[in-house]
Amino acid sequence: MKIYSWKYLLCGLAMGALGALKLWRSLRADFDNGFVMGLYCAVLSIRFLYVALNEDAYEKDKTESVEFRNASRRMFGKWAAVVLNIGGAVVIGALLLTLLNPNLAGIAILLMLAGFLYEIIVNQMVKKRM
Repeated sequence: MKIYSWKYLLCGLAMGALGALKLWRSLRADFDNGFVMGLYCAVLSIRFLYVALNEDAYEKDKTESVEFRNASRRMFGKWAAVVLNIGGAVVIGALLLTLLNPNLAGIAILLMLAGFLYEIIVNQMVKKRM
């Protein structure tokens, strides 16, 4: 078996371990959000390992990422990196806000949802231009 991407292989193994840990911990206790996170990590792990070990999937992923990068540069010019990462910055800021003041959890949840929604909208706009 040939490994086409060490980066994807290591990420897949790490996500698989994290998913197994989350599933094990949530099954020991109640079914909480750890169960959903564990399933999500397991799905990501399978995808990463598939791309790392399959030549066709690796080439397809590589060409799609180049096309996405070029389309975003055509749309947003030199600001493409900023525009694509604003949603992630908002989500991280919301997480830090809850660490600084737990009483603002409601605002942080709204900011997280806004950040995720922004990411989805911008990614769909760029994918339409590909």
